[in-house]
Amino acid sequence: MSILRFLLIVPVFFLIASCNTALPPSGFLGKDDARLAENKNLPFSRSWKDADADLSKYQKIAVKPMMTDRVRSLGRGLSAASEQNLGEIREKAVAEFSEFASGEFQTKLHESPGRETVLTPSNSKSQKAKGLMILETNLVEYIPGKPAAQVASLFIPFTGLFNRPSVGVEGRLVDARSGKTLFAFSDRETPEAGFFDRQKFSYYGTQRREATRWAGQLRQVVEGNATTKVKDPFFFQPIAW
Repeated sequence: MSILRFLLIVPVFFLIASCNTALPPSGFLGKDDARLAENKNLPFSRSWKDADADLSKYQKIAVKPMMTDRVRSLGRGLSAASEQNLGEIREKAVAEFSEFASGEFQTKLHESPGRETVLTPSNSKSQKAKGLMILETNLVEYIPGKPAAQVASLFIPFTGLFNRPSVGVEGRLVDARSGKTLFAFSDRETPEAGFFDRQKFSYYGTQRREATRWAGQLRQVVEGNATTKVKDPFFFQPIAW
């Protein structure tokens, strides 16, 4: 292969590898989903904020466990050709991710200055507490990686294209007293393109990394009242851990 041809192929490879499409709605957000739109200042595929709300003024946030009852089946395509789609293995993986992601949201939001996260409200009085905002999230897509394909990519160029783990979630912040949606978002993520990504040698490492990233991004969104720019990582990361 000539150097010129290689230089032409590599950018195309990275473009394909980093291409994300919007997450099809699951119905979890209900009517709120129709309000979502692309906002280049925020790191989510689609989002919406109530213009009259000030997220930064809420001193407490209750993080509900991430719901998994709408997570999509792996179907019959390439993503389904995995031992992770057998028996109870997938159910266990989904449950573990839900617990991990919920914990990350609680941890990151709790780190916000002047703000604390609390346990999910357990009674009607606490559910309507003043200054309390509730985070509700839903797992829609959870596609495992293909470690074998990633190992093969070390020896056979572009084999890594067959390793396309992804994760997609929907979420919203709700005023505990009124039940009104203050902010809603939807996002699907695949790993950034690069030369080496340690987490792509596992089934679910990139998805967990994304959960931690989402949690940190949502913290910034709350602190900036969804009006300040929150960056998503550049589509190309030479080396990722």
